[in-house]
Amino acid sequence: MKGLARKNWEIVKGCERLTSGCDSCPSYWYHKTNKLDYTVKTQMQNLYIPTNDVFPKMYSVAHGSDLFHESVAVDDLKKIFKVMNNAGHHDFEIVTKRIERASCVADQLEWSNNIRLGVALESGEYRWRVDYLRNIPARYRFISACPILDAFPQMDLSDINYVGIVEETWGLKRPVKNEWVEDLKEQCETQGVDYTLNESYAWGSN
Repeated sequence: MKGLARKNWEIVKGCERLTSGCDSCPSYWYHKTNKLDYTVKTQMQNLYIPTNDVFPKMYSVAHGSDLFHESVAVDDLKKIFKVMNNAGHHDFEIVTKRIERASCVADQLEWSNNIRLGVALESGEYRWRVDYLRNIPARYRFISACPILDAFPQMDLSDINYVGIVEETWGLKRPVKNEWVEDLKEQCETQGVDYTLNESYAWGSN
């Protein structure tokens, strides 16, 4: 997950709470504290930012929002994916909690090799999201266990390239049991999946 300079592509702005993992979202609290509108909006005026950027980067797509929020029209998703498909000098990283919708529209989108798709889950309660992720034809699939709020027992990590394990050191700073982290690390090692621990919140999902 390292190498290229990183940049947020704010193609979607705003979001909605989905689970308890959202409760410390820095994007939400920034908007709330500053009394800013947090309604989900597609920012199509930013569509060609990656196209016009000649220097290779890792673009985080709609960080602080969710590209697959129900408010983002399929036609807009197609335009966004076309930009990614045509910008082969960049890599694009998408993290979503709304993996069911991503699965529903996946066959209408072109998953070029420079697109990485990840699913955010805060505990094993949401392991079903990984099954949806596995069925989407992204070349690189990853799990953002961010923030880790409970155990992840019996995870099937087949066809998953990477797991990012991140404790909540911001916002509510909810406690993490060491056994949750150690068990998930052991599952990654046993199943041959790369992982990092507390590398950065910045590339998680709200």
